[in-house]
Amino acid sequence: MLLTEDGRGLGPVALPLRPEGAVLSDGTAPTIARALPNLPRSLRGRVALIFATIILITCLVAAALLLSKARHERDIIRERTLGTALALSFGFDQEVYAGNALLKGLSSSPALKAGDDRSFYDQLKATPIPAGSWLILQDMDGQVANTLKPLGAPLPRHRDFPNYPEAINRIRDRGWAVSGRMGSLVKPGTTVIALSLRINHDDGTMKGFITTILSQDHLGTILRGQNAPQDWTLGLYDRKLQPIVTIRGNETSSRPPMPDALARRLAGEDGETAHGLIEGADERGIPVLVAYRSSEATDWTSVVTVPLSVVDAPLAGALRQIAGMAAILLVAGGFAALFTAREVERPLQLLSDQVTGARKQVSELSYQLLFLQEEERQRIARELHDSTAQHIVAANLRLNGLEGAVSQYPAARKALADIEDLQTEALRELRIFTYLLHPPNLTNDGLQATLRDFAEGFAGRTGLVARIRIPEEVDDLPADLQRTILRVVQEALTNVHRHAGASRVSVDARIQSGRLVVRIRDNGYGMVGRDRTDGPVRLGVGIAGMRARLEQFGGDLKIRTGPRGTSIIAIVPVAAAGQARTHARRLLHPWLSRPAKADREVPF
Repeated sequence: MLLTEDGRGLGPVALPLRPEGAVLSDGTAPTIARALPNLPRSLRGRVALIFATIILITCLVAAALLLSKARHERDIIRERTLGTALALSFGFDQEVYAGNALLKGLSSSPALKAGDDRSFYDQLKATPIPAGSWLILQDMDGQVANTLKPLGAPLPRHRDFPNYPEAINRIRDRGWAVSGRMGSLVKPGTTVIALSLRINHDDGTMKGFITTILSQDHLGTILRGQNAPQDWTLGLYDRKLQPIVTIRGNETSSRPPMPDALARRLAGEDGETAHGLIEGADERGIPVLVAYRSSEATDWTSVVTVPLSVVDAPLAGALRQIAGMAAILLVAGGFAALFTAREVERPLQLLSDQVTGARKQVSELSYQLLFLQEEERQRIARELHDSTAQHIVAANLRLNGLEGAVSQYPAARKALADIEDLQTEALRELRIFTYLLHPPNLTNDGLQATLRDFAEGFAGRTGLVARIRIPEEVDDLPADLQRTILRVVQEALTNVHRHAGASRVSVDARIQSGRLVVRIRDNGYGMVGRDRTDGPVRLGVGIAGMRARLEQFGGDLKIRTGPRGTSIIAIVPVAAAGQARTHARRLLHPWLSRPAKADREVPF
């Protein structure tokens, strides 16, 4: 059970074993909970930041939902606008087709074929037609009968209409035609549309045509049948883009022109059916969304305009809701953050002290364990050299004495040679292993010479091609940092020998921008090489040990690996090395008085 200085228990904690008698610089055993003077006195800023982050995330999520809903509502308005324009156009097309069918039925009248104008006039008068409409029979000179006038009354001639040649030619060429907007001479002040059907002589030449007149009021009923909102404008325009009839609110007229943006778009189209949406401004300068359909059958264009303020109203409303919600959350969050900070600041500070003390304790124990690891590696190296290697050498000598005894037995000579080769290879591997375990004489030679001699010796024993570039400035680093860099290089070269399958290795060091950077690079298979099929790379204790050594000096370890090899990069801030050196010596005070066995050379 670990205790804080005030006697409170933290529960059972599993810690690495430390050397017997290890103490800190103040002569006491390490404890976990220790208030550190460099911790901030108030956590209110952090609590406020947490609350602000939560509020921000909440606002973003809510804003995303509201904006998504608003965009959906706006899309519905746009779709409804276009759907209304299409429905209007289809409705007008159906009206024209119905009028054409009526005229075809009248064109087959026996009275018309017999030239009995009186009987045909009576038939025209008896024909049911929409309210406000009338029927006309015309020959090539002008009107013959008009249901608005008695038979024989004076009627307009074709020459009374300025565009009559164009209208007659359209009827002659197509067999039937729909006129554009025009005024009625028989019923002054009325805007009308004429639907005309060609009638022929027996020889097929054009005799005249029958016309049904559709009034502005009748066409307006089709517009009003859509039940559009009051702020929408519905209109019908002829082939020359002139208004036939429009409805805005409760007003029906033929005055509002087509929006300029739509007129420019339709100017390039040649009587083909087209529809779509476009943004522009109406004759009042109000930004509007324009939905339209231009019919190929009638050459009419049905138009629906909606103010953009109406279309974008869902988005504007969503933004207002978001702003209000954010303001409320910020105020509420501010009070909540202040209250929470006041209530939990002291417990959080105590917990922070305990956690920081625990981290410090772990760091101290890690450094002590690394020191013990070095001693253990040196002991193993000495044991292997003084005992195991000598036994292998002695075994080789005894095998040499057997050569004469087995010289007459070929199989025995071969087996003896194989054993000698295996023992020679075992002795070579053992020498490489003990060389990697045993630290060179760093104290006497300095880090530059030690790294160079060690890397060259490693290359000579393993058959690798080595390149070493170490600047002289590394010898000016603190001794503890030099020892750490040496251990990192040793561990990295050990991994190269064991796992990389490399033919070349390089050791480079440089001091730049207040940092010491050491790079050990090989050309092996990499940590995800061709022989690895067991999933992700699992780093061993060697990598963790290197990183732990560097962290004592505020450094870090980076690994870059690929099919062309692996690079181990150690980075240590040199400016902080002096402080770390003092801290390390304080931690290792119980061991610094021991003989430096690690610097004893092992000859091979």
